[in-house]
Amino acid sequence: MSKWSWRRAAWYTAATCTGTVLLPLAVPAIVTIYAIVWIYTWTHDPRARTNAMRILPLHPRRVFRCIAALWAGMLDGLGGPTLAIIASYMAAKLSRSSRPQDTAVRDIKYGPQAKHRLDLFVPLGRGTGLAPVVVILPGYRWAKTKRARMYRPMAQTLCGDGMFVVLPRVGGEGAGPDGVLGDFHLAIQWVFDNASNFGGDARRVHLLGYGAGAHLCAMYSLIVPLKTWYAQADRISPNAQLLSSRRADQCLRSWLRRIKRVQRPVAGLILVSGVFDLASQRRYEAERCIEHLSATCRSFGAKPEMEEAWSPATIVRCLRRRSAFIPAELFASSVLLIHGKRDSTFVLQQSQRLFRELCEIDVPDVNMKIYANLRRVDPSIALLAPASALAQSLLEDIRSSVSPSQPAAADEAVSGSDDDDDADAVEKTPNGLSTLSEPTAPTRTLNPPALSSVSKQAPSVNDTEPKMRACATGRDYFSQRRTKSMLVPSKS
Repeated sequence: MSKWSWRRAAWYTAATCTGTVLLPLAVPAIVTIYAIVWIYTWTHDPRARTNAMRILPLHPRRVFRCIAALWAGMLDGLGGPTLAIIASYMAAKLSRSSRPQDTAVRDIKYGPQAKHRLDLFVPLGRGTGLAPVVVILPGYRWAKTKRARMYRPMAQTLCGDGMFVVLPRVGGEGAGPDGVLGDFHLAIQWVFDNASNFGGDARRVHLLGYGAGAHLCAMYSLIVPLKTWYAQADRISPNAQLLSSRRADQCLRSWLRRIKRVQRPVAGLILVSGVFDLASQRRYEAERCIEHLSATCRSFGAKPEMEEAWSPATIVRCLRRRSAFIPAELFASSVLLIHGKRDSTFVLQQSQRLFRELCEIDVPDVNMKIYANLRRVDPSIALLAPASALAQSLLEDIRSSVSPSQPAAADEAVSGSDDDDDADAVEKTPNGLSTLSEPTAPTRTLNPPALSSVSKQAPSVNDTEPKMRACATGRDYFSQRRTKSMLVPSKS
């Protein structure tokens, strides 16, 4: 035999031996993977009620993509500092000789049904003035808020910062997104009607949502602009259409009709790890072979008209393109977007797109913070340990959004693209973290945020595409450069 033949024989021999050794381990692993994917499909796919056998994935590529997505979702929920924070919270809870003071007034009725109840957390030791109000919409699913009790430690922590916190229970078994949004509307109207009675400021009502809750908070903030647009458009043409398809427009009008007596827009939004473009989210889930297993599919049915009618980023873009002028007073005056860069459930591009759309319609105050080393940012978990660096960062962001300061340099932050202007646009928090405030200016252009930064510069006369600038990143990023980046290193 030739030299090459001996090498080929040695290679086949090694491959055969390796396969013989690994085969007893590979077969149980493959069977386990298929079993996990099939059980999850049986329990989460809506089509399993009619034909359970035909929906089971058989192709190895689809099965392994599905198990990879499920593994990434588990890491999103338990990765990073989550387990350490939970362990620290449980240890502190068990070691305390006396329970911490609970300032909540529970089970306040806000609507006509028995399920319409909320908890009001009252701050202690506040001054004589009116305090801001934060309404939390828990965000584990679009149908109900059964896990709302998990947000009580978070609400108590926010209450310690001198703000009223309202935690409503909305939705229920069989409720859809429109039902949850209707209940949420009743809770917010109760806050507007009774804020002066319990010491809250009705002019400073902010909505805080996480995940699906962030999506619904963004949708609620668009009710006033949408009702205003349709009222003006119907006077001109009875068949006025805002969205691209007639069916999507009818779907949008149908849930808008259920919302009655909208008093005023909310003062601000705090949106954490949300989804704001359902069509792109469905395409992303289809690439991971979980398009029929996700909560998005179960809530919106993978229907294009539903996805368009319930996508805040798409609605804002349509309002901007079909309106000559949109008064900024119709929108929330302050918007804070928080997202983890490595989030695999709702990817960072979801918040980036809404950030860009809000900036292009001249919302007065738009901020975004990206946590570089985190997957999913869950405020209900992070604020279990208020002394941690992550909790302090979130509290500082929420505090500055609810009670914003008025720096003198804010009006000059967008006058040009020089380094001096870049330095003026950055605000430093006590923890050394940088945030970007979006000041009002009649001739500004916002650029879409990159994965590592969000930047903007003054446009030239012939600019037609938004421009991007690279920003340095690294361990000593914040001590070396003061740029308009919002990439924040996370610490547990």
